Amino acid sequence: MNQTITLITGNLNKVRELSRLLNIELSNEKINLPEIQTTDVAEVAKVKAEAAYKIVKKPVLVDDTGLTIRAWGELPGALIRWFIDNVGNAGIVGMLGDNDRAAFAATALGYCDENGSRVFNGMVDGTIPEKPRGENGFGFDAIFIPKGSEKTFAEMTSDEKDSFSSRAIAAAKMRELLKN
Repeated sequence: MNQTITLITGNLNKVRELSRLLNIELSNEKINLPEIQTTDVAEVAKVKAEAAYKIVKKPVLVDDTGLTIRAWGELPGALIRWFIDNVGNAGIVGMLGDNDRAAFAATALGYCDENGSRVFNGMVDGTIPEKPRGENGFGFDAIFIPKGSEKTFAEMTSDEKDSFSSRAIAAAKMRELLKN
């Protein structure tokens, strides 16, 4: 595939991370897209990719990543950004209290071009620490410890995070599309 793909985000950390994970140069545009009300990242990614393609009229990629805390059912899931914006990572950890700290991170990469849309999913189990830890990364990285590690994503190098992250799993699936 030699077409340019436009990542729809204003988050330059996501642009760098996905460019690295997909091993391609991504352009990016910040566009306000409709945000459907669901905790399912795959549904959000599909709707946003299709809406973005209608606006940009060239191949687009959207990323929706969520954090689900098992003790809270499906929450926050795809709504994690609003939790972080309103109470921060420390607030999320505080609200968890003594509840079960099991969680999972899920990423859905929504891709849309003239042939329609496709969603590539990645998921990783983990836990929530007793307090935010680490300075690297973004979003909920300081409060998620992937299974098989003692570190939060924010305590890891990019290479370490790539070996665990749900975004890396979804990107590996999308690379297969890019090869064809």
